[in-house]
Amino acid sequence: MMNELKMVIFDVDGTLLNTEFLWEKAWADIAEKYHVPQFSAVFHKVVGISGSDVTKVLDKNLGDIENREELLDAARKLGTKYLDENIELMPGVLELLDTLEKLHIRKAVATTTNREATMKRLTKMGIIDRFEYILCGDEVSKRKPSPEIYLKVLKAVHCDPEDVLVLEDTGYGVQSAYEANAKVIMIPSINPPKDIDRENAYKIVNSLYDVQKMIEEF
Repeated sequence: MMNELKMVIFDVDGTLLNTEFLWEKAWADIAEKYHVPQFSAVFHKVVGISGSDVTKVLDKNLGDIENREELLDAARKLGTKYLDENIELMPGVLELLDTLEKLHIRKAVATTTNREATMKRLTKMGIIDRFEYILCGDEVSKRKPSPEIYLKVLKAVHCDPEDVLVLEDTGYGVQSAYEANAKVIMIPSINPPKDIDRENAYKIVNSLYDVQKMIEEF
């Protein structure tokens, strides 16, 4: 895998938490409510991004839908409700964290989501104290797929990229870590990997259980 694994950096949405699946349901429900089925389809193009980047994708793909901002606002409100009610850990999270702690491997978080929401959700799931460093989307100038967030984490935790393993579920995240020269394992959530993801990722696996097994064997 590498000379010495010193730290694992986790993405949150779709990697640690099931948020991507709840957002997918929210977009689908709003698309049905407003009778705009293409709104649901566009969700797959925004998995892994947030903020104004989502608006740009909507403008490009739903330019003929005049109330697209209304749909987005409704989906965000409904999605937030679903997350408040149904947020869960992705399979294998606790087992992987236990393994990393047993092996004295450091842990950090790099997420596109803002700090307030991230801290609230990780606290609710009881894992907030298991990471030594957390960097969020509103604390960088450029979000994924820019490598900025991973470069900032590496600098803050004083780790070289060759000693770090990144866990991501989207192509945007894989590209971000890859361009920061870190090895990245992709655990796809909503979208299947593309050819570029297969090129950039160190490995593509089905779940965090696979990651746990790899690290134990290493």
